[in-house]
Amino acid sequence: MPTPRQAILLATLLTAPLLLASGRAQHADDKRDTQTLLGDNLGSAALEENLQTICDELGGRLSGTPSMRRAVNWATEAFRQSGVDEVHTEPFEIPNSWREGNSKIEVTAPVRFPVRGVSSAWVPATRGTLRAEVLDGGSGTTGAIGRMGSAVRGKILLIHSDTVSTFTGLANEQRDSTIALREAAQAGAAAVLFMSTRPSGLLYRHVNIVDGRLDQLPTALIAREDAQRILRLIRRGKKVRMRLSLPNKTAGPFQARNVVAEIRGSEQPEEVVIIGAHLDSWDLGTGCLDNGVNVALVIEVARRFAKLERRPKRTVRFILFGGEELGLLGSKAYLRRHRRELDSIVAVVIHDMGAGKIKGYSLGGRRDIEPGLVEAMEAVSARGANAHSFDAFFGSDHFDFMLEGIPALIAIQDTTEYVPNYHSSADTYDKVSLYVLRDNAGIAAVTIFNLADRAQRLGPRLTRAELDKLLADTRLDDQMKFLDLWEEWENGERGRVKN
Repeated sequence: MPTPRQAILLATLLTAPLLLASGRAQHADDKRDTQTLLGDNLGSAALEENLQTICDELGGRLSGTPSMRRAVNWATEAFRQSGVDEVHTEPFEIPNSWREGNSKIEVTAPVRFPVRGVSSAWVPATRGTLRAEVLDGGSGTTGAIGRMGSAVRGKILLIHSDTVSTFTGLANEQRDSTIALREAAQAGAAAVLFMSTRPSGLLYRHVNIVDGRLDQLPTALIAREDAQRILRLIRRGKKVRMRLSLPNKTAGPFQARNVVAEIRGSEQPEEVVIIGAHLDSWDLGTGCLDNGVNVALVIEVARRFAKLERRPKRTVRFILFGGEELGLLGSKAYLRRHRRELDSIVAVVIHDMGAGKIKGYSLGGRRDIEPGLVEAMEAVSARGANAHSFDAFFGSDHFDFMLEGIPALIAIQDTTEYVPNYHSSADTYDKVSLYVLRDNAGIAAVTIFNLADRAQRLGPRLTRAELDKLLADTRLDDQMKFLDLWEEWENGERGRVKN
């Protein structure tokens, strides 16, 4: 980590020669605009203040809670203060609300001890206190619980896993959890416990299904050390019994909101480039890495655009989505609401991988859009954000834009701090480097400006037939089938409709 003086010197060396890559002669106002987009050497006081507000004052922003409603109001005002042309909110419905009650987990035999744990999200409450035997449910591999037969009925299953230190490990953990829950429900288990994949008692929260509905079974995550103690007892032939109380508070549909702001284009305002991040978070920590840091980035990009000497040719829209953690519900709703306007969306760029340095963008299998992106990022090429990927995946708000054939990018970031603290009680402000965040904001601002200002669109909107081929080539179709999303695609409920 450089000293503050070294950081200022480095920023000066990096920004001094950079020009907007707009494909025309450069003038003094272009240099001023470039400097504005990249940020001044001392950084933005507004950026740091906004991040502290998001993390330390708003804190965890669980969908449907007062803290999330306060976050929507705050973000709307923050955009107004940034100087955008217009800001508003757009409502959408989430089918169920959920909050954790006073969860209590205790082993009662062969020895009594409390178990540190939290309820999984969007799962039903136990009916009072569940008293049952605990069985080793394996690691969630396909068929493992099914092979246990009738022994599972009425029991609590404990699913164990290795520690997780990579983004791929997170994906595998969630895949195995989904398999285990489906098989446990079919086998008649009473509840499922998951061993934390992080050491030192760290707890976190996920959903197990991705449509905002409640899951079938009560489930909880327990501290890795407690889970290992229980498994050692079971494997020594001891009969382990437990009391499990998850008095979760659940209710029916409620209204959530996306926050939408824009700066209108100077020549082709009917065409739009979107930069977005999700505003909601989990509630154990303060939702700073996931995804408060990128909320602050999007608002900062809007502030820098508002200060420019000139506007880009196309309109830039800044969106903070709700309901992302429940299955990308806010971005899905946005596309349904704006279905008649989708041909006018030139590109969408999402930031949702924590506070680490931007290393490039994932292009969702679209090799045709890489040359235009490289051109748009020419002015920041010295900053190392060149490791673009063609992977296509479900995990963030770019997904439904991709299914509509719109060029959809998501920032690839260093996940060293992100993965260990993902969705956990350790997701807090102290994990953020303001130096890296300022650099990321500069990269994002220049990229978005040039995508909105270049003569040609980044790429065409793909047809349904082209999307069918893309899904097969990238194996995104397999991901969608596993997540029970394929039927929505097949029947035209989700994604570009068949011609």
